Amino acid sequence: MPLRGPRPVKLYKSTQTETLKIGPLTVKIYEDGSLTENRVSAVLIEVPAGKSGPPMHWHRFHDELFFITKGAMTFVTPDGEITASAGDMMTVPPGAVHTFRNASETEDCAAYMTATPGYYVDYFRVLAKATGDGKPLAKEQTEHLMALFGTFPPDVESEP
Repeated sequence: MPLRGPRPVKLYKSTQTETLKIGPLTVKIYEDGSLTENRVSAVLIEVPAGKSGPPMHWHRFHDELFFITKGAMTFVTPDGEITASAGDMMTVPPGAVHTFRNASETEDCAAYMTATPGYYVDYFRVLAKATGDGKPLAKEQTEHLMALFGTFPPDVESEP
C-alpha cells in the first residue's frame, strides 16, 4: 500500500467485530493495527457490574487511552482511585501502574480503548485463547503472557 496518495478508509460495524471473552470481560476488536501499520489499535472493553479487569500492571512500550462509553470505570493506581464516567477519558502512558474495574455493582460499563503500537491487541487474543476453557490463569501464567507484550506487575523494575 502506498505511503502517499489516496488511501482507502474502512468502516468497522459493531456487528462485525472480532469478539473475545477474557474472564468476565468482553473485548470487541475494531482495529487491530492492520490498517494503521500498527500505529494504533482500537477495542471496546465491556465490564459487567461488580467485575474487575486485569491485575495491577504497567506497560513498557505502549500508551492506552480509555474513553468511557457506558457507566463508570474506576482506575486504580498507586496514588489512589479515579472514577471516570461516560464521556470521560483516561490516559495511561508507558510506565504508569494501573488496573481498572467497574465502578458499579449493578450496572455494566464499557470503554473504547486505543493502544499504541497497535499490535498490543494480540495480547487480548492470546488471553482469550488461554482462558477459553473458562478456568482462570495461575499468577505465573498471567505474568508470563503479560511479559510477552511488555506488560509487568508493579514490583518489576521499569529498566532491565
